Amino acid sequence: MPPLDTDRLAAIINAAQSPAFKKLLDDKTKAQKSLEDAKAHLAEVESKLRETIPPALKSLLEPPVVVKPKKEKPSKDHLKKLDLQELKQILDRRPGNTLNIRQDGFDSKAIKAIVSANPSLLSYESGPWPKVRYAR
Repeated sequence: MPPLDTDRLAAIINAAQSPAFKKLLDDKTKAQKSLEDAKAHLAEVESKLRETIPPALKSLLEPPVVVKPKKEKPSKDHLKKLDLQELKQILDRRPGNTLNIRQDGFDSKAIKAIVSANPSLLSYESGPWPKVRYAR
């Protein structure tokens, strides 16, 4: 730890105790209090104003609230669903006996269920482009 510079420390303490510094701190406190009072007064006036405006005029003055519609998830009805026999036939026709599930438009959840029911026959490779192939 570096040694303390007592002269510098004394200068800081003297500056903090000076009347000019104390006056600045007091002015800052008063300004903050005035700002808080002004914000409270503004909120009060705005609430009174909102109460006195007729509903027809209020709807014109306040912008309408726009509710963004939620994006619909794409339906998975177009995905092809297979049974074990169809999957085996497709794998037999593919090079390397590998099916790229997502690229070829198949339902990955359905194929994953088939693979988990037949782990000795099939293997599933997860990832952004999941694949299924015969287990080795």
